[in-house]
Amino acid sequence: MKYLVDANVLSEATRKEPVPEVVDWIEAHEAELVIDAIVLAELSIGVEVLPVGRKRRRLERWFDSLVETIECLPWDSSSSRAWACLVADLRQRGTTMPLFDSLIAATARAHDLTIVTRNERDFALCGVEIVNPFPTDDSPPDSVHEPECPFGQ
Repeated sequence: MKYLVDANVLSEATRKEPVPEVVDWIEAHEAELVIDAIVLAELSIGVEVLPVGRKRRRLERWFDSLVETIECLPWDSSSSRAWACLVADLRQRGTTMPLFDSLIAATARAHDLTIVTRNERDFALCGVEIVNPFPTDDSPPDSVHEPECPFGQ
């Protein structure tokens, strides 16, 4: 199984005191992890907005290493078609989701990937499997809606 990892999971390992369960999960699944161009951009923004200094230099080295070692899926025609179907389905149901999350969800749908994220709520309605490696007492989302769309299934 391959996992599309969200920025909030990957960046956890860079924290001063990362959640051990998340770091363990990443290490256990390292060979199965991919990101997409959107996650790559989110991570890059997180580094670019930091003031010049020790922390930024450390995160720049981490980011450069990540870019060299993890597969990054492009935003392509299958992802864009899956995104169009997802957005149309959400509109028909009178709901939306954050733009970047909808783009990530579309890539996961187009490539039949499970999304690894702490942000279960925003992805719950887009018909993708979700893994949350963070320890939680929260119950799972009430339902996962599977959009009807010929693309990315």
